[in-house]
Amino acid sequence: MYPIKFKSIYKEKIWGGNRLASFRDNLPENIKIGESWDIACHEYAISEVENGPFRGMTLQNLMDEYGQKLMGAKVDTSWFPLSIKIITTDEKLSIQVHPSEAYAKEMGLSGGRTEAWYVIDADPGAYLYLGIKGCTKEQFKEALENDHYEDCINKVFIKAGDMFYVKSGLLHAIGENITLLEIHQNVEKEFRIFDYNRGRELDLAQAYEVLDFENRDIESDYMLLTHKGNQIKEYNLPADFNVEVYEVQDSLYQTSDRNRFHIFTCVSGEGDIIHGGDKRERIRKGDSYLIPAVMGPYELEGKMTLVKSYVAI
Repeated sequence: MYPIKFKSIYKEKIWGGNRLASFRDNLPENIKIGESWDIACHEYAISEVENGPFRGMTLQNLMDEYGQKLMGAKVDTSWFPLSIKIITTDEKLSIQVHPSEAYAKEMGLSGGRTEAWYVIDADPGAYLYLGIKGCTKEQFKEALENDHYEDCINKVFIKAGDMFYVKSGLLHAIGENITLLEIHQNVEKEFRIFDYNRGRELDLAQAYEVLDFENRDIESDYMLLTHKGNQIKEYNLPADFNVEVYEVQDSLYQTSDRNRFHIFTCVSGEGDIIHGGDKRERIRKGDSYLIPAVMGPYELEGKMTLVKSYVAI
């Protein structure tokens, strides 16, 4: 098996724009792109292989045919557990919250959702909303009703390279003029709290049942490793998946994990994934590759920053 790249699935959003044109040349014309779904496998979208012998197969096809060879000996092969997206904004996203696993099961939903965000690009002054600050539920409701919600919300100014952990129950929103990588559990469910009077439906009753009104850390700690000039930040997320950030300066040898697949997303620079002796797959900013569990040894060559994501086992 080999590093697998999928076709990007573009989603038009009212808050989207054309920021992806800075590193993508295959964008559909005349639509406001808000999301690029780069690895996905659920009822709303299924990724299709773009490269190599598996070209044209869907991710579901691969799972059905190759099972644990693709996914790993310790990964449930009945569904794909992660979604990989690039979010790009010209305007703010709605203020929202995702349900926990327990709440989702209670309400008959497909599951809870936790996310990790890596900031790829952000204009000066760009920010996120993350968490509620020092407000009770009653105070927060009053702030929303009177349009002074920022009094009760943490506003976090950001820059490229920042990483955030967005646990279920945490109020969150992405501000304007931002491009970020979003890694999340394979669930498409959010409860919209505020939408800047854009006329879309809100989900206040459900949101108030899952909102966490306690303060919590939103930036994630990491352990820094170095190897021949390359750096690896190993995050320790309290989630069903984990994230590492590779700063590749020249080359770095790796091997696949027979217990689970890996995904690499290039967030800056470019290089090659060398496998099977001398075969190469070019990886550029914005590209994501799935590393099958049984692929074996490979080399990351170039000057680039890669975000590696994988399920916890």
